[in-house]
Amino acid sequence: MAKILVVEDDESLSRMVSEWLTGEHHSVECSFDGADALEKLQFYEFDLIILDLNLPSMGGIKILREFRASGKTTPVLILTGQDKIEDKEVGLDSGADD
Repeated sequence: MAKILVVEDDESLSRMVSEWLTGEHHSVECSFDGADALEKLQFYEFDLIILDLNLPSMGGIKILREFRASGKTTPVLILTGQDKIEDKEVGLDSGADD
């Protein structure tokens, strides 16, 4: 069982992802804005982070860069509606795993 943080401001999408992961016997915590997510990442350990890029208060790329700058290596998967190659490159260059 993995402890997973889902960072997504679309509450229905967040709930859908969370319910699926919970059904797979994972422990899931959700965050709906960037500042809250970064605070959780500073104080709690997770086995996986699923991260949206467009978030209120702080974007996903900034969260990812600060998280990686702190030396943390938890895998991060980006979940976003952005589909340009450049957006994917920025995410990967900022420390995302996929």
